[in-house]
Amino acid sequence: MKKRIIIDAHTHLGYWPTLSEAINDLVYSNEDFNISYSLISFDGTEFKDDSNRRARLVKQLEGSKKCLKFVKEHKHFGMLVWIRPHLEKNYEEIDNFISKHREYIHGLKFHPYCSRLRVSDPRLNPYFEIARKYNLPILVHTAVDTYSKIKYLEKVANKNKDLIFVAAHLELSSDNKEALQALKRCPNLYGDTAWVNPSSLFEAKKLGVFNKIMFGTDNPIDGYDTLNNPIYQDYLNNSMRLNRKDYDNLMYKLAMKIYGIKKEELD
Repeated sequence: MKKRIIIDAHTHLGYWPTLSEAINDLVYSNEDFNISYSLISFDGTEFKDDSNRRARLVKQLEGSKKCLKFVKEHKHFGMLVWIRPHLEKNYEEIDNFISKHREYIHGLKFHPYCSRLRVSDPRLNPYFEIARKYNLPILVHTAVDTYSKIKYLEKVANKNKDLIFVAAHLELSSDNKEALQALKRCPNLYGDTAWVNPSSLFEAKKLGVFNKIMFGTDNPIDGYDTLNNPIYQDYLNNSMRLNRKDYDNLMYKLAMKIYGIKKEELD
């Protein structure tokens, strides 16, 4: 039987609770849950608060170097460069880093809540230019908090139609309906399934945007057992009873297309 391919397009490294433990949780859970390939970003929180107890404030270039070291040492991982546009302006260093290590880099990552900055803020414009220069998609955390609403990302996607954006979580802590409508209205906007109830996929089918959603999990945010969560078990076991074409698109083909993951990276 042909081995099933699964790409997790939304994973992390960080001090959760230590870097070595986060690495072990990610590597061993990927092996045990048969994940073929993962895209990781290094936690680039800009501000520490009580709700983000695990955060350790790591500068964007330092985090990118740690992430690069990991993907060089571990097969079947690629990286996203987490940007910190509120406090840092070292655009040239980030540009040079991407230029030098482009083969390992599949996109940029921005977290509005962790940066206390909406994606529509002009301080992100230099990073949009970097994304244009290297043809990189941008993964953006979306949620119902004041910084992360899907409407801000939709506005930016409409203003930057030549760039590809991915709405992480399809607006976390919502019923995902606003995010799905945004995917329908915006040709260059996609989404991932991190903490998205599989039932939302049926709504996506009705709206005709199912083919714009890819598998992602936030692993290892809850440690080794993150992928044991019933939400992810439903995806991994195809409890939605999707046909082969739809399931393959969701679980790996769209991620390969959007993030430029080559077939040989999966071998």
